[in-house]
Amino acid sequence: MNERARCLAIVYLGDAATAAAFSAAGVKAHAPAPGEEQVAFEQAREESQLVLLGTRFAATLPPNALENALASLAPLVAIIHDSEGNAAVPNPAARARRQLGLEE
Repeated sequence: MNERARCLAIVYLGDAATAAAFSAAGVKAHAPAPGEEQVAFEQAREESQLVLLGTRFAATLPPNALENALASLAPLVAIIHDSEGNAAVPNPAARARRQLGLEE
């Protein structure tokens, strides 16, 4: 098996400091400029198998687009804490529980 076949294509999108840390670890990482978040997100989803989003970056995306991406199996999308702290981001599981009347 060649080296490329064993590597998982991962992209991180978020703040510059966290992107630099991921880049130093060998992960493709970007800190998109304001207004370029949606385009960067769509491009990352097209070119990778795993997309990691910093919390502040995730909060800039349209809620429906983010929820659909989180629910999708390919590519996998995950929200992780970034160097700027934890921002409120949509929680599709909590939303589903509320819609089903399982919680308020």
